[in-house]
Amino acid sequence: MFKRIAVHLDDDAACTRRVRAAAQVARDHEATLVGIYTSYLPPQYAYDEGIVPDDVYAVLLRRLTDNRKAAHELLQKAARATGVPVQWRAPEGLPAEALARHARSCDLLVLGQSGEDDPESVVTPYFTESIIMTLGRPVLIIPTQGELPPLGRNVMFCWDQGREAARVLADADPVLRRANELLVLSVTSRPVTPAVRDDLHDYFAAHGYPPPQRLIRDGRQSDVGRLILESADERGSDLVVMGAYGHHRLREWVMGGACSAVLRATTVPVLLSH
Repeated sequence: MFKRIAVHLDDDAACTRRVRAAAQVARDHEATLVGIYTSYLPPQYAYDEGIVPDDVYAVLLRRLTDNRKAAHELLQKAARATGVPVQWRAPEGLPAEALARHARSCDLLVLGQSGEDDPESVVTPYFTESIIMTLGRPVLIIPTQGELPPLGRNVMFCWDQGREAARVLADADPVLRRANELLVLSVTSRPVTPAVRDDLHDYFAAHGYPPPQRLIRDGRQSDVGRLILESADERGSDLVVMGAYGHHRLREWVMGGACSAVLRATTVPVLLSH
């Protein structure tokens, strides 16, 4: 079971939706909900960057205080509505680093799909990717659009026999054992041997998961993201579970093609692990 579920609190428009979803998951798993509010206010006196006038800085500081209070109230309201214990964190520092630092002592982090186009958000380019790749904990992405029924009843698990898929298979155990239906999707241009199919079926049975339905889609690497989204839509999945692939480029983490495509376009919650 997930016993501590963190949720990223920001000033973006989708925050309310994300917090409600996180509280719902916390209720389902009888977990504590940990709200982590990240913000960034640059120093008033910055070397070689000039000085922010006192009156302007006072306005920025007051706005930050108001936004922090609103996020706290939103968290408390969601916790009361679902009857879950709640904790509040408002760390200082760069948002990505502060969020990861506190979320590592939780079992799951709930993140938004993206805030890059929202002027109120502190999310910067590659924020989500960086968190997923460096956190060391599974991350649940809540899309900005689409219905949000109870999550994890009809789960689609993406399996390619790789390291990342094996990692998320272990991390998603609390979700998989609660599922009513479990679909295993493999996208490959090569035949899948019966022995490989049997091994995964035996693993699921040993852990008490529902007997998996198998779906094998023929496709190239460049098709994987599209086929994952199409399959989730066709099967009515309420949650996609997949390994997070990526690579480090200079100062940012960049997701692999399939992960990037899913993160950009999904209307279904996605559980990722690296």
